[in-house]
Amino acid sequence: MIAYLIVVSLLVPSNLWAAITPHLHSDLSMRLLHGISTAVLLPPLWSLWQQRQRVQKLPAVLLSSFAVVLVVVNCQITLEGMGVQYGWVDHLFLAIACVAVLGFYLLSEQEPEQQQEEPRTF
Repeated sequence: MIAYLIVVSLLVPSNLWAAITPHLHSDLSMRLLHGISTAVLLPPLWSLWQQRQRVQKLPAVLLSSFAVVLVVVNCQITLEGMGVQYGWVDHLFLAIACVAVLGFYLLSEQEPEQQQEEPRTF
């Protein structure tokens, strides 16, 4: 989980940089950035689906709908390549989504751990 959160946190400045400097990156690096940014949005969607009975409805609906739209759009961009009009806006939304993913995992309540049994002495 820590490695995943580190990757997500590194995608925030990467996507902000890509939004500030559009078309100064190669087609391959752009496809990789969009592909990885799309891949990091899938675990929170799966987690929201699994916890749909226990999570707050409004934040879950907002985050999941935002993430689903970004997944669909970025899959198309990953397959299509360069030349997407207003691609900088997509990078800005990806940076926002990565911050939301970090918030989702870092601010969510952890399930209580099962109480460990005390070691038995004979």
